[in-house]
Amino acid sequence: MKVFLDTNILLDYLLKRQPFYESVKKVFEMCLYTIDGCVTPHSLIDVFYMLSERTDATTEFCRETILKLRAVLFVIPENDDIVLAAARNTDFSDFEDSMQNESAMIAGVDYIITRNKKDFDKSTVSAITPEEFLKLVLGEK
Repeated sequence: MKVFLDTNILLDYLLKRQPFYESVKKVFEMCLYTIDGCVTPHSLIDVFYMLSERTDATTEFCRETILKLRAVLFVIPENDDIVLAAARNTDFSDFEDSMQNESAMIAGVDYIITRNKKDFDKSTVSAITPEEFLKLVLGEK
């Protein structure tokens, strides 16, 4: 199974944001052992920025964090075709969400895991929360 992790999921995990941390931690553990987790380059850019500007993390720590994420997650390439498709996709009012959607579709993921399902209402890839994903895959409540 292949899943796309939205930027908010990465930040929930890295910043241990409550009450979301426990469920995203389980998703990350699954990415280590049983499923393929994917992200886009710009999600990693956003993570680096958020860590460096919104916390007291050093640049070295931020770089190490990106390297660790890359060791666990696959980075889906973004290219001109994806940019054009995202810009032309009138189903999305937010360009970043449209980019994420196009990247997820091209990568052939099974689910987009996000806390903001409404951002992906028009996606052809099912968007689910971490809790919904865990319930679906593991039968958790």
